[in-house]
Amino acid sequence: MNALASTLQSPRFRRTLPWISGLVLVAGVIAFSIAYFGNTGKKFQIEPTGNRPAQVVTTLPNVPVDPKARRVAGEFLVNAMTRKNLAKAWTLADPSYRSSVTRKEWMAGTLPGVTYFPPKYLLGATFKVEESHPREIYLVVLVIAKPKAPVRSEDFSIGLKAHGTGKNKRWLVFYFAPRSGGGIVPNVG
Repeated sequence: MNALASTLQSPRFRRTLPWISGLVLVAGVIAFSIAYFGNTGKKFQIEPTGNRPAQVVTTLPNVPVDPKARRVAGEFLVNAMTRKNLAKAWTLADPSYRSSVTRKEWMAGTLPGVTYFPPKYLLGATFKVEESHPREIYLVVLVIAKPKAPVRSEDFSIGLKAHGTGKNKRWLVFYFAPRSGGGIVPNVG
């Protein structure tokens, strides 16, 4: 007990006592303010405007890939990437996809997002379905290079859109872009 009494009467304790009291007072004022005032933000009631009902976003059903779409994707890939038949690739491209270049530029090999892949090093291609809807299909395509080829295999995203209906339904490529950053493939062709 003597030790406690001597500590409470020491000059050092008497100098720090006002500071400790001040901190306790400030903490009390902050605690009281939070408890009494709480959140002072204004609350607004959002009223709907207009007479239109709210839009409901629905997801499209996935369906099996149309064999015609698969064929178009393969033909576009071979003709565009290898530059084998650019006129054929032009007819398989949706007007919105080829709108950034003229036909003359396309025929010179300037295809949006399509890197050149030398045909003699092409082993094959495989694809995985990302989304397949009745009128739109998204595929991931892996173009496989032959073993020991000076080029590497690459993967691409390709989107196809249906035009027309019934017997007149045809698929066109509206999106084509490298997924792996589009590595530089030497133009050895």
